[in-house]
Amino acid sequence: MPAFFANKGIARWLAMRENLDMAPRKRTEKKEKSRINPLMVVLALGGVLLIALVIGLLVAKSALTSWLHGEGFQDWLTKNAGKALHSKVEMAELRWQGKEAYLNKFKAEGYEDAGFSKLQIDGLRASTAGVADKAVQIPSLTMNRLEVEFSKERLERSEGNVMKDSGSGPEVPGILKQYMPDRVEVGEISISSGTVLVKNSTNEDVFSIRGMEAKIEPDFTTGLWEVAGGGGKMMLRDQPEMTLKDLKLRWKKKNIFVDNCEIGIYEEGHVSGAGEISFEKDGLFDLDLDISSINIDELVDGEWEDRLSGIISGPVEITGVPGNLTYEGTLNVSDGVVESVPALKKIADYTQMKQFNRLVLSEATAEVKRTNEVVEVRNIILQADGLVRVEGAVDIRGDVIEGALQVGVTPGTMRWIPGAERLVFIEDRDGFLWAPLTLGGTVQEPSEDLSARLIAAAGEAVLGGLPPSVIEGAKKFLGSGEDSDELIKQGKKLLDLFGPLINGK
Repeated sequence: MPAFFANKGIARWLAMRENLDMAPRKRTEKKEKSRINPLMVVLALGGVLLIALVIGLLVAKSALTSWLHGEGFQDWLTKNAGKALHSKVEMAELRWQGKEAYLNKFKAEGYEDAGFSKLQIDGLRASTAGVADKAVQIPSLTMNRLEVEFSKERLERSEGNVMKDSGSGPEVPGILKQYMPDRVEVGEISISSGTVLVKNSTNEDVFSIRGMEAKIEPDFTTGLWEVAGGGGKMMLRDQPEMTLKDLKLRWKKKNIFVDNCEIGIYEEGHVSGAGEISFEKDGLFDLDLDISSINIDELVDGEWEDRLSGIISGPVEITGVPGNLTYEGTLNVSDGVVESVPALKKIADYTQMKQFNRLVLSEATAEVKRTNEVVEVRNIILQADGLVRVEGAVDIRGDVIEGALQVGVTPGTMRWIPGAERLVFIEDRDGFLWAPLTLGGTVQEPSEDLSARLIAAAGEAVLGGLPPSVIEGAKKFLGSGEDSDELIKQGKKLLDLFGPLINGK
């Protein structure tokens, strides 16, 4: 029995031990089977989130595209264009074809702080590249016609028009608010036909460019727009129409900085220049120009058109407010010729020197200033080598001429006119004998007093050796008040009459 029980107890103990050994292993295996791999969890959740994000972005993109093509975007564009341009903006319905947007008409009227008074665009087409970095991307924009006007006519801001300009289209969907653009980025603007108008206080055009082709690179951040263009016609008040060959400028708010302009004027004339145009208050022009190849007979009319010829060149500065500009510069004439001038013709007749009929100028220069209808010509120098030199100043007010000149002739030139070198050309300097000459009359019919003085001097010299009764009669005739042309004719008759006495025949 003891052995039996002992054996039986041992068996029971062994069985219990086996059960105890087996239990822990089963729990461990269960735990191992139920453990989750963290990496797999992350990958699974990441995949789900990525799919959700893609779906969300697709939904947002679809919603954003729908918004861009709807009334919401047009309302947003109208409102923000008005803010950027400081203007009241109106635009036609925006139409889409793929990624291109079309607008038949865009119109803006500037408030007091705008850089312009009116702006109008016809036939606008924009290629779009969606929204990036909260900016509507427009790589290129083309316009059939653009017209910009600068004048004092501006809109006044009021609560009514500000509310009206704030837009009334559909609100932005909530899902889009985080993607909502806050600006527009434009790469390049191409204009087929551009017009720029500058008007004075009476709404008259004082400067214009019409029909210009141009390319613009706008910078909405700094407000500086770079413009390059050419072609079309340019007009400056009281000046002939000009052809715009090339233009490079920068425009910021109410200031235009002209880096370079090349202009054709008259048949072969050329003008190049640079400067600044401001539209603050009354406006201000400050341009430095260099003119060349302008034929002088295109600048004058009447009898002077046949009397003067040559090619004008030189620097000219334009300053002042629109409608009251001042032109000031130094003009030089090359290949200058003066002919058919009455005083010179008479000198040629009496001196028997036909060169005076057609003076070929070796030097011709003057400082010219024009303000409105007044032209001031100073430091005039005209010289024909070996014959004559003219110095002085002339004022032209409308059509009226007033001038004080000095005419110098080489010694011996006037020897055939009795008394000329003794009584008229009496100042000797710089190799010339000088006499004063006063200009008067009008541009069409100028007058001068040198001819009459030459005749009077000749008469006095011729009659100086005659009997007193003859001298008194001649003086009475010379002082009879007849006009100078008739006086010259009669004086020549006197010279012919007393020629034998003078020549000792």
